[in-house]
Amino acid sequence: MKVNSLTAEKIMAGLVVLVGVGQVLGQVRGRVSDAQDNPIPFANVVLYQASDTTLVTGAITDDEGYFSLDSSGLGPFRVRVTYLGFADHYTEPFTLDAGSPSWQLGTLVLTENVNELDEVVLQARRDWVQRTPEGQVINVQSSVMTKGSNALQLLERLPGVILDRRDDQFSLNGQSGVTVLFNGRRVSMSMEDVMALLESTLADNIEKVELITSPSAKYDADGGAGIINIVFKKGMNEGNQWNYSASLGYGYWEKASTSLGYSFGTEKMHLNTNYSLFHDHSKNGFEGSGTSFQPILGAPSQTIFSTYFNNNNTAHNVNLGMGYDISPKVELGGELTLNFSKNRSVSNVNNQRIIEGQDYFRSHLVSEGTATKTNVISSLYLTNNLTDHSSFGVDLSYLNYTNDSPATTKSEYFDINDEPYDPENEIFTDGNRGFSESSIQLGVLKLDYAHTFNDKVNAEFGFKGSYSDNTNDSKIETLVEDGWIVDSRSQSLIESDETLWALYSQFHVQLHEKSKVNLGLRYEDWRRTLSTSEEDFAIRQFFPSISYQYQLSENKQLNLNYHRRISRPAYSDLVTSLYYNDPTAIFTGNPMLRPGITNTLQLEYVKNGFSMGLSLQKEIDPIIRYQLTSTPQNDILVISPQNADEQKSIGVFLNVPVQWAPWARLNVSSTSAIRDYKISYSPNPAAKTYFYQSLNFNQSIKLPWQMDVELSGWYNFDHYNGTNSTEGFGVMNFGVSKQFKNDWGTLQFSVSDVFRSLDIHTHISGMTPIVFDIDTRSRYRDESAFTRIFRLTYSRSFGGNANKKSRNLEKEEFNRVN
Repeated sequence: MKVNSLTAEKIMAGLVVLVGVGQVLGQVRGRVSDAQDNPIPFANVVLYQASDTTLVTGAITDDEGYFSLDSSGLGPFRVRVTYLGFADHYTEPFTLDAGSPSWQLGTLVLTENVNELDEVVLQARRDWVQRTPEGQVINVQSSVMTKGSNALQLLERLPGVILDRRDDQFSLNGQSGVTVLFNGRRVSMSMEDVMALLESTLADNIEKVELITSPSAKYDADGGAGIINIVFKKGMNEGNQWNYSASLGYGYWEKASTSLGYSFGTEKMHLNTNYSLFHDHSKNGFEGSGTSFQPILGAPSQTIFSTYFNNNNTAHNVNLGMGYDISPKVELGGELTLNFSKNRSVSNVNNQRIIEGQDYFRSHLVSEGTATKTNVISSLYLTNNLTDHSSFGVDLSYLNYTNDSPATTKSEYFDINDEPYDPENEIFTDGNRGFSESSIQLGVLKLDYAHTFNDKVNAEFGFKGSYSDNTNDSKIETLVEDGWIVDSRSQSLIESDETLWALYSQFHVQLHEKSKVNLGLRYEDWRRTLSTSEEDFAIRQFFPSISYQYQLSENKQLNLNYHRRISRPAYSDLVTSLYYNDPTAIFTGNPMLRPGITNTLQLEYVKNGFSMGLSLQKEIDPIIRYQLTSTPQNDILVISPQNADEQKSIGVFLNVPVQWAPWARLNVSSTSAIRDYKISYSPNPAAKTYFYQSLNFNQSIKLPWQMDVELSGWYNFDHYNGTNSTEGFGVMNFGVSKQFKNDWGTLQFSVSDVFRSLDIHTHISGMTPIVFDIDTRSRYRDESAFTRIFRLTYSRSFGGNANKKSRNLEKEEFNRVN
């Protein structure tokens, strides 16, 4: 009967809106969210007379949780908000008249409610994907697969995100140039180090991930493809609560993790703290074969190679956050993140070489290294609501990162009879040992000011200044006749500093009741100095962004966006003579690398969670990493980042949620594009036009006995990367969870890569011939390609968090240093 009454209210609300009753006196506006300030779309909002509960009108919230109700009476009125899985919310009575033609209710916070019917539990769960004008919000805690995994594994499962573990790179909707943020703060490290940090971060502590493909001017302009913002859980309620989880897993080797969090809040302050331990013992690697004619070998050669890694990673993470309301308008707070990880890696390298005119021989190299990394991210913020129409925020943050990665390599050589062998070429040595120490220190100051001019216009203004200092000291020593000699190609002591200051303005204009426009402009002055370069790297440019939104109807919206962004080379992209792992090849940076400039135009249609869009993109000088070229002397193979000439793309993206049964929901996302790019760093300039396609799905099923089942997966079709081509690959995952009664927690079981399909085949020179006539086919296998990965996780929340008064989270936007 409750469902029937709600349906009747919706029908009556619709009739009132269509027919109308007299002359409209004013409007009632507001927003609906949950206790974590996540918007609740499609909630039922009803306006009725407070005196006799006579229905006046009704509406449904949009994707951002906002609603607007037209009234033709005087009042007093009340508003009732209902949504499945949440307790009904009633406002206090209020009056509309000629003197008060509009009423702003602010944010109405719904509290979760569990209704049990014959062993079937109906509990609210946020949609896996929610669309925003800037991109997508992925509510990762809605997925059974999140528990027990690390942040890198989590990102790999998100729609549109492609993770290349071989090259330590992210792409978003098939486009390279991605910036990673933690709680809105940029992680200013090389992508290789960012991925190592993500691999040491427990996903249980992540609340959601924002995939921002149409960033506004308040964000840094860096990241041509967009931004991945990882938002961690925070304690936001009055009272106190403990959260605990523990996970055991096994793949090729053992895995384990545990997390303990505590949050405490009063009317004036909040405190949240969390400690997590993550351990992952895994295997991955690659193998292949190819031909080449390298001058250093003196003749054409054939090679069969394989390299497999035994990685043993243990990480400790501590997160602290605190906020205090100095007065009703002023809040002071801070955050601190500590990460310590140690990764011991043993690699087995086997190469079989047939060099024309020389004897066959096989080499076996064993490399052992330990990378010890410490990362500290801290911030201090102050927000001040100066007036009812203006607010001001100050944010100071500091990052300190150190990495010490010594390694040793022992080499053995054998002939065709598997007897010890001494190669003719002196480049093949008995062993190496490497030393690499790096550090990054970064300080950031950000000022934000927001002002509401009237009901139709509000604006944001801001300043950002940052300074970083980077140092890298590395070298490789070669074992020669029982003595160690430094290889001059590898020795480097490089110091760098980087300064950035930026100004931005962002105007939000309500053109009329159905349309609004956001106009943004950002100016950035960026300069980097390198001790190995005579000239500084400097960029001074404007970066505009425009967003237009038109409300076609109550649940239909049209978005049009344009933005200009930049992909700046990372510090490690520019430094020279880093290291080599083969006597015939050097891994190095490219001091001549240019930043990539991207212009993007997007048109998107959104209806009840369904979205379809078209994008046009052109990038000048896109950066493509790990490309094969040679030294100026044309004697040594160089593996380094290079600039393509340009890349143009016409893409179509879809997100389709399907509630195909009351107990089952499917979400399918896809990106399709026609891409065209040109390169000139190959021996002969080349161009390629190809069709790109990626798919992602998430199927959740609710079962009796408080159980959930999830099947999810992704697939990336054949694609190109610079001079190389890669065959399609994908993964399917399975998970099931059981929620115990009386708040006794949740038990989850998951299987990663059910079909053991994370097996990637690449053809080096598959797009165009490359230096030294290299033609190689390789196969990379992640751990799950050898064996499925099983995890069992138990989690529970407990404590005296009975008084769940929600804080005003609008201030949190000022806590970000973008």
